[in-house]
Amino acid sequence: MSQVLSFFQTIGYLALAIFLLMLMITIHEFGHYITAKILKFKIYEFSIGMGKAIYKKTKKNGEIFAIRMIPVGGYCSFGEDNTDMPDTDPNSFNNKEPWKRLIVLFSGAFFNFLSAIVFAVILLSLMGYSRVVNVGTTFMNKDHETDANAPETITLAEILNIDNHAKVETESGNEEFTFVYEDDQKMLIESVNGRSMNLFTWTSSILENTHVGDNVNFVVTWQNADGSIVKKNVVLENISLRQWQALSNAQAAIPLNDKVYHNVGGAMLKAVPFSFEVAGMIFRILGQLITGKLGMNAIGGTVATVSVMGSSIGTAMSSASADVVLAQIFYLLTLISINLAVFNWLPIPSLDGARMVFVIIEWIRGKPINRELEARIHTVGIICLLGFVVFADVFWVINNLSLHFLL
Repeated sequence: MSQVLSFFQTIGYLALAIFLLMLMITIHEFGHYITAKILKFKIYEFSIGMGKAIYKKTKKNGEIFAIRMIPVGGYCSFGEDNTDMPDTDPNSFNNKEPWKRLIVLFSGAFFNFLSAIVFAVILLSLMGYSRVVNVGTTFMNKDHETDANAPETITLAEILNIDNHAKVETESGNEEFTFVYEDDQKMLIESVNGRSMNLFTWTSSILENTHVGDNVNFVVTWQNADGSIVKKNVVLENISLRQWQALSNAQAAIPLNDKVYHNVGGAMLKAVPFSFEVAGMIFRILGQLITGKLGMNAIGGTVATVSVMGSSIGTAMSSASADVVLAQIFYLLTLISINLAVFNWLPIPSLDGARMVFVIIEWIRGKPINRELEARIHTVGIICLLGFVVFADVFWVINNLSLHFLL
């Protein structure tokens, strides 16, 4: 019975993930639609989903609104790829001024980015922006694999050589001190190499340019028995591979001095730079994929996206309070919205970015590139893109997905 319940819960989480993904796609297409309406473009169809229509309505002006069977994707059609016959309507897409076409093409991803800022405001209102790393985080001890006498788990404090009653030599001016790490205390790392922890700037990103054998500078903080907060600078010399890995995988925690924005005003101040920080992270990941620093197992397509979203939501719902669950949902919405925006602005054939490139070329040349040639390029682009997404999903499923919850 419990397995059946778990199965339906999983289906529910995945359904919620699909709904959230479709919400962001709808926002994207609405961005195209609303700017096209403002600029008086001829619009053929606004569709949510793909495949056969399960609901279709034709407005008096000829626009078709449809909800389609497969809950993946969507489109706002302007007839821009129709090359069968010349379109003499001055309001058709290809007959509009280039700058107007650029606005319409740009606006889909732009609406995703705007919605991400709204989601980020809600997220930061619920969870805050600042984060620190808890050195009490427990990890599996790799030594146990080769030495049965070694403990199965080890804390980050132990890996950093700040275990119970261990001496930590730090530098605050000319001061040195001895710190006793008690069992009921919580010692946190606030910054690494001068960069503070937050929702995205964790140790894993900070240590990208730090190598084994380097010195790493920390700001650590803890709470004394009298409730006072103590903060010290710590220099970890000649960092080992284990220490580097432990720091890279450390979990974030709320700071001891509670530097959290729980008001909308504070969240709004952080939401825009936070969103640009996420976009920067996505560009860095793309760069690492291109240069080979990241492998195929680090990416996935629609199946991977839905699965990861569903798993994250399910984990939060099973073990966290309502505000944490909402924060997790808006965290995912922010991430995926910015991901959609960045991806659609890339100059990849069939995506908005490539279509914008063709419009810019037409604007500079004073005449368009052959429409049939452009249509073929976009057709080949979408076929290759869909093929890559399927391949990425298959590769991701083979390497990452555990299906035991379906049994």
